[in-house]
Amino acid sequence: MREGLIVRDTGGQNNVRLAPSARFTNCEIVLAGNGNCVSIGAGAVLSGLRLQVLSGANRVEIGDRCRVTASVIMKLVDGNALRIGQGTSVGSCNFICGEGRSIIVGDDCMLAWGLEIRTTDSHAILDARNGDRINSADDIVIGDHVWVGAHATLLKGASVARDSVVAMRSVVTTKFDEAGVVLGGSPARVLRSGVTWDRKLLG
Repeated sequence: MREGLIVRDTGGQNNVRLAPSARFTNCEIVLAGNGNCVSIGAGAVLSGLRLQVLSGANRVEIGDRCRVTASVIMKLVDGNALRIGQGTSVGSCNFICGEGRSIIVGDDCMLAWGLEIRTTDSHAILDARNGDRINSADDIVIGDHVWVGAHATLLKGASVARDSVVAMRSVVTTKFDEAGVVLGGSPARVLRSGVTWDRKLLG
């Protein structure tokens, strides 16, 4: 379909839309379900992308001018979604969307390498007394202009507001609604408020 990209479609009524100016190096899209939509925006540069859509009615949108290296798995339940906003860069990340949930990454974000962002634990944890599941999946939202440091993890229900920074190796497990904060630790907490950040290299 495009130099540097292999598309394997064993499902039905899937739609892959690639902007003419999008560029690919060693990328693969696997579509095993039905009614999925994948959209890659203008000027996007994808390298080493592994996109596995294993269920139906999923949506993947990578915006204009993104630079992305990632593994993306849309798991067994239908109706998952991943949106990466315009101008966002992803050094390397495992995105795992399951149980009909969404991962939303805003515009102009900078995601470093060795990241794990997942809406589901994949396996059930049950209350031993009554058998009820206690680890349900949930959406993840990253606001515009957020910097996520290397080896960080964002788990189900995590939310980071715009202009914030997530420190290296942090584990974000809850919603942070205040913009312009530094989050760090496991589990992450607010270390500093009233910040923003810039892409300029200083070292």
